Amino acid sequence: MAERINKNLLKLYFFKFHQPFISIEKKVLEPILDYLKRLALLEILGLMGNVSLIIGVIVFVSGEKQRRNAEIYQAWQVITAAYNQSGSGGRKEALEFLNSEPRRIPWFWMRWERQSLRGLEAPKAYLKEIQLPEADLLQADLQQANLLQANLQEAFLWQANLQQTNLSRTNLKQAKLWGTNLKQTDLSDTDLHQAFYTDETTSEDVCKKFFLSYPCPTKFPEAFNPKAAGMKLIKEWKDIPKRENDK
Repeated sequence: MAERINKNLLKLYFFKFHQPFISIEKKVLEPILDYLKRLALLEILGLMGNVSLIIGVIVFVSGEKQRRNAEIYQAWQVITAAYNQSGSGGRKEALEFLNSEPRRIPWFWMRWERQSLRGLEAPKAYLKEIQLPEADLLQADLQQANLLQANLQEAFLWQANLQQTNLSRTNLKQAKLWGTNLKQTDLSDTDLHQAFYTDETTSEDVCKKFFLSYPCPTKFPEAFNPKAAGMKLIKEWKDIPKRENDK
């Protein structure tokens, strides 16, 4: 090849003239091109990572309701498994979870609805200091349960069985105790201010309004005076709190 180049002075001239450029190409341009190729690969990998992240977020958000339902199911499993146990058996935390209104992720301005606890069966359960404000405990069986210092403010306890239950120092402000069984219940230092109750004079229409058999008196411990405790008697429609009357 060298001999042929030497025979042609013009070709030899161009060959020598391009030698520096060839050297520059090998030393400078080729590394730059390699770098750009690696950079493009990194960009592609980064793009794929972003796509994977977006897909992961979509999957997480779309499974929000399913996860919530699974948590509710697990909470009820705990409650059911602990039936008739004298201890908590995890029921305190499970019940508080079901009655809570946690914020939804990622929709932080929205909340999950509290779950109904109607027909709950937890006799003899140890639920000291449990927090169940506004809980729906219609016809719940909490006989002989320990609810010392619990928070049941504005709870719905229509026809619930609270016989021999420890409600000492419990917050029952504005609770709905229509037709509730409170026989032999410990109500020492219990806050019953503006809690609602029924008696033999409560009208049949009111009892039936809330699916109670007639008559539907609240059953108190002997010698207990509900009026002295600051409770309100429901006799007629006009006595029913507006929110309940609208249901």
